[in-house]
Amino acid sequence: MDRTGWGLAALGGAGVAFAAYPALRPWTDGPQVWAQPLWVPSHLLGVVGFALLVPGLAAVWARLRGTPGERAGWVALLAAGAGAALVLPYYGAEAYALERIGLPGSGVGEAQAAALAEGIRLGPYAAATFLAGLLAVAAAGIAVAVAVRRGGPGGPGAVLLAVALVGYLPQFFGPPALRIAHGVLLAAGCLLLAVAMRPAPRGAVSTG
Repeated sequence: MDRTGWGLAALGGAGVAFAAYPALRPWTDGPQVWAQPLWVPSHLLGVVGFALLVPGLAAVWARLRGTPGERAGWVALLAAGAGAALVLPYYGAEAYALERIGLPGSGVGEAQAAALAEGIRLGPYAAATFLAGLLAVAAAGIAVAVAVRRGGPGGPGAVLLAVALVGYLPQFFGPPALRIAHGVLLAAGCLLLAVAMRPAPRGAVSTG
């Protein structure tokens, strides 16, 4: 498998991780949710999703080189890289810091835990970088849809991926069922695009 093939495999892996993250994330009410065994692993799957999205879109850009979609593909890659770099520290704080607060032996009461969590999540630096990162991810989604429309196969997958990436911020305000459905949509976009962008087998004759 060449580098492009590995990159497209990474895109498919990103989709699986994005779907597993909300599906496995505990949804219990109250600070005790942060101490649940799957709290940290599920958030790490979100980290894996964003990390693999970048080499995945690099492979998409590589497949679009020499086509009218090349420039938009490059924009998608840059935006995804910037977005991942900005959102991943937030995911780390969400996973590790809140777990420590939620543990029974932490000595932090429920009201104090909620206040600490709000400070971690909505502090000015955390909120600003997270928002900027998700806006960059949304821009990456739009750019990849434009790139594929101009220069390559995989239109349906690119559209699904774009819709899901643009919706990544709004879905945080929805109920668990919506967030799980969003993860499935994001996975479908990643997987469909990865499959559609695979190079034709050597020796295959084009009939188009």
